[in-house]
Order: sequence, then C-alpha cells, then structure tokens
Amino acid sequence: MERQREKMVALMHISRMLPQHPGLFMLLGFLAARLDRLHFVATPDDADPAGARILLATPHARIWTGRWFRSWVGSAEVPDPVILISVLAERDTDIYLALDIGPRPAWLEAVLAPAEPASPPDPRERLDELRARVDQALDIYNECRRQLEQGDPQRRQELEFFLDLARREVEELGRELQRLKESLPAQEG
Repeated sequence: MERQREKMVALMHISRMLPQHPGLFMLLGFLAARLDRLHFVATPDDADPAGARILLATPHARIWTGRWFRSWVGSAEVPDPVILISVLAERDTDIYLALDIGPRPAWLEAVLAPAEPASPPDPRERLDELRARVDQALDIYNECRRQLEQGDPQRRQELEFFLDLARREVEELGRELQRLKESLPAQEG
C-alpha cells in the first residue's frame, strides 16, 4: 500500500511539472486508476517491450526533442495521450512511465523500478498469453473494419489508426509466437 501512495505522490508532482494540457491530465488520471499496473522506469529502454511505454518530458528538458509526450504499445508508436488511453482502456497490460525532467528528485527515486528484468515466464504460459493477445488484437481489427464498412466519416481517421495498430500488433505477436514455438523443442529435448 505504501508503494501505491508513493506512485500517487509522484503523479501529483508530475502534474505540476508538465504542460497544462487536457490530454495529459486525462492520462495522469488514467494512470492513477491503474497504479497496480504502473511502473516508473529510468528510461523507456528499461521497460518490458511488450507493455505500454510512456516518456514525458518537462518544458526545459524538451528543448532538444521538442516533444513532451511519446508513447508506444508494443512496437507501435501512439501519437497522443487521449488515443493512448483509448488503446489501453481495453487491455490489462503493464504501463511503464519514464520521465525526462533533469536531476531526479527524491519522490521519483522512491518509485523507480529496478532496472533488471523479471525472470522469464514459463514458455507454455507465455504461449497462452500471446495467443490471447493475438485474439484480442484480431477482435479489435475486425471491429474496426466492420465500423469502417458502415462508413462513419467522423471516426474514419481514428478507426484507420486502430486498424493499423491492431494489424502491426498481430504481426509482432505472430513473430514472437513463432520464435517461442521454435525454442520449445530445444527446451524440452
């Protein structure tokens, strides 16, 4: 419970440091509701690539990049906090948050996850998890195609984005499934 409180305090500090952007406040509220799945990391590279990764930068830190928000779900970059929320709302995935704010204050150090990766999951359990994620991505893909065929012009751009995101996720998960299947006989032999 103490860890959850530390994460909430960190989110409050972040809200004071970053641009006053409505999408950002929505994202911080969404993250506050998912504290059990939220992990603070030093850089996006320290995160599980299968999860959602978010990089937020304060105004002084973004002088070099010009961007205060970047996020990825799997290998697909998601360009906007509100779109990220809608992508993650239907998923039960870990969310990794990295901050580019200059020197790390004590409140950030208190919530940073260790950089070493967790022990690898059982290959059979990972196969089941990947298959479930492929099924979910295919469901999203099919629903987006159905809605596109119905021709709602106001949602066309959003639906095409989700369609492309689901397609890329199915491809990425398919490659990971194939690699895992190829590695199983060697482990069991």
